[in-house]
Amino acid sequence: MAQSLYHSSSGQQSPHCVNVVGIGRTGAGYVDALLRTGEIEDFLEDPRARFAALIVDIGKQDMQQAIDYAAGFKDRLRSRNIPVERFHFEAVPLEVPDRNELFGTLRRYREFLKLEYPRYYWNPNYEAWLPGDTKVPAAGEHFPRAVAKAIYGRAYYDGDRPLDGALTRFAAHVQGATLPSMVLVCFGLGGGTGSGIAVDLARHLSNIKLGRRIPVIGVGQLPCSGDAEIYRGSSIFPALNEIDCMLDDDKNQGVITVWGDLYRSPFTGGFFVNATEHSYQRLHYYTKAGDPDVRKKIQLQVTNKFVQDAFSRFAVRDEGRALFRALRPAGFTGAPHERVSGKSRNWTLYYLAKLSHPGVQVLPGEPLSKWHKVLGQWVEHISDYSPVNQEFRTDFAELHAYAPREIGHDYLDQMLKDKVTSQFLVPGDDSSLVIEDFEFFDELTSYCDIILPGAAKTDLNVFWQSRDLYDKKSWEEKLLDHSWLLELGVLLSEPAIRFEGMAGECLWGCACWVVVPYDQMRGEKLPPPNRKLILEQGIAAMTRTVVATP
Repeated sequence: MAQSLYHSSSGQQSPHCVNVVGIGRTGAGYVDALLRTGEIEDFLEDPRARFAALIVDIGKQDMQQAIDYAAGFKDRLRSRNIPVERFHFEAVPLEVPDRNELFGTLRRYREFLKLEYPRYYWNPNYEAWLPGDTKVPAAGEHFPRAVAKAIYGRAYYDGDRPLDGALTRFAAHVQGATLPSMVLVCFGLGGGTGSGIAVDLARHLSNIKLGRRIPVIGVGQLPCSGDAEIYRGSSIFPALNEIDCMLDDDKNQGVITVWGDLYRSPFTGGFFVNATEHSYQRLHYYTKAGDPDVRKKIQLQVTNKFVQDAFSRFAVRDEGRALFRALRPAGFTGAPHERVSGKSRNWTLYYLAKLSHPGVQVLPGEPLSKWHKVLGQWVEHISDYSPVNQEFRTDFAELHAYAPREIGHDYLDQMLKDKVTSQFLVPGDDSSLVIEDFEFFDELTSYCDIILPGAAKTDLNVFWQSRDLYDKKSWEEKLLDHSWLLELGVLLSEPAIRFEGMAGECLWGCACWVVVPYDQMRGEKLPPPNRKLILEQGIAAMTRTVVATP
């Protein structure tokens, strides 16, 4: 397997094999989107390339479409005389165990972790993290994050261990490539199954199966205003806190200081937060006719598919090089000696702005002025439907503008440049903007990938909305909203009982904590206003010398 993704001296990149794990309904959508891109089967003509795709969900109700696409993908490979052995696909529907089986696994969790990590701290006060009266939902129902984590743990550690085998096979196929590889771990940040499972699955990939040699990139999709309340609820607050304590080097070191390397960030390649609201609003504008419930359901389906398709096209464009380059400004794809961490601002925002839609507002043959008016309207809405607050500013933005050639990319680019510069970038020469233009295959569709590194959890509007909902919950309900560190008895988003000012309440009344200030967990102490200030501090520390320089 080739290890080098980027040659520092020449600036040359090799092609990259982009692999994917999809968790839950949202994650499955990213898998079937990648299977439909067409670019991957072209890439697999290269005998050095491999593509592995894995879906993990509780039950199989949301898997069938991706399973069908995988079968069609193999047929397309055969029709082009491309060996199907270069493609690996597996869908793993996790069974819902009965209460006795599930709690039997939870009681043995310390044993499993000790085998996995010999230096694991054996807590003598350990108990199952789920309350004894926890109701275990049936497949197809909503699973709180803490329950989803428990079901994942049973499938990975206990009995026939179906997930251990699936991840082993997935990793073996990825490592069979002789080109550099990357792995996307895709899931929804709302709800319970995806974000409840992703933190442990990514850890098992990075720490065990792939050995941190291959970049594992998190892709967390934000809910939109049209999603059901359960996907826009209180669980997002602890989910964002957990990911922040992985991505922020300082916070992650605070966790490792207490609990060891087992909890080092598994997202070795960075993390994308994918925004859906602009696309949903564009489609919401589509029609007011018909049954409202049916219309809303279709709007949500089309929104998710469009966002997932657009991100997947971006991920595989130029044989993965575009994805690699997009992560470089966040510091995740350089050599270790080249990286200056953005710390609390290590998130990368993928904001899909949908600008036109077939048959809506403008039609082929209508005056160009009408096209420009419609595009200008939806470019202006970039600020209205932004996932981040008005104060957010970063030092770099990358735009990929897709449009039919008839509208003129120069005009669209200027509108996008003016809007993104004023809305998202640090003023003056301290920021830069890159725009790439592409012709979309549908002459009625225009959209733009807006990629913004340097975001923090507190920039996200949903962080504050979910925090307000979380604060109204009972203690037992808050527990069910957590996932990462529960096996340690740590409620990360709660204050430490015995260490004033620190985060991490203990479930069992012992002295569990993490070396992370609680006011940072709550967002009451905000990070520096932009990544530029963090980088300046990091560079100053790196260039400090003992002997004064002239």
